[in-house]
Amino acid sequence: GLNTVEVVQAVASGIGGTNPAALALALGVVGTMHAAPKLHPKIPSALVAVGGATAASQLLGLSATPIGALPSGLSAFTLCMPALPAAEALPSLCGTILLIYAMTSAETLLSCTALDRLRPTSYKHNPDQELIGQGVANMTAAAFAGMPVTAVIARSSLNIKLKAHSRLPSLVQSAFVFGSLALYSDVISAVPLSALAGVLISSGAGMLQPAELKTSLAEDKYNLGPPPLEADT
Repeated sequence: GLNTVEVVQAVASGIGGTNPAALALALGVVGTMHAAPKLHPKIPSALVAVGGATAASQLLGLSATPIGALPSGLSAFTLCMPALPAAEALPSLCGTILLIYAMTSAETLLSCTALDRLRPTSYKHNPDQELIGQGVANMTAAAFAGMPVTAVIARSSLNIKLKAHSRLPSLVQSAFVFGSLALYSDVISAVPLSALAGVLISSGAGMLQPAELKTSLAEDKYNLGPPPLEADT
């Protein structure tokens, strides 16, 4: 993968070719997600922002790249029968499985730890429960030829931002994703990628803690070193 310097260089080299329509949609999503909760805390800001960006893209004919074609209907959820791979493929396959397991487990536990700090309550996650749930989810996804899943900081931090305190948002999201693919894949495929980028930018910005950085630097100016090193890693 690219390190931080290479990522910055790649972004800088692409600034000249920025798509104005995509940029406007992304900024609009960020602005909507920031302003909507101030109007009313119960407004689903992400849904309103992405829905508005999609409607604007379609109605105004903006040249923003959409998600694209998706599987549709219940036929997209086809149960796959497991099959043993060839014996000569087992060593490399086992290595890949262990790598994916390690990466997804680490991402899940790191996300949960970060969310514990963002949550305004004293609740702490149970690592065993999280990994068991992730294992069951991955076995279920594999049964339908799906990709491995892991905890995602963006959606969870959005729930915290919207003051969600129960498991209901997870159930609603699951039902929404299933229903969307089964019934409304054509609508989902029209969502601009730049709108989703705006959601990620807004969620990531909401996780920043400038006060903590200021306190850390006040204690020791050399505390500025670890963040760039971690980002580069």
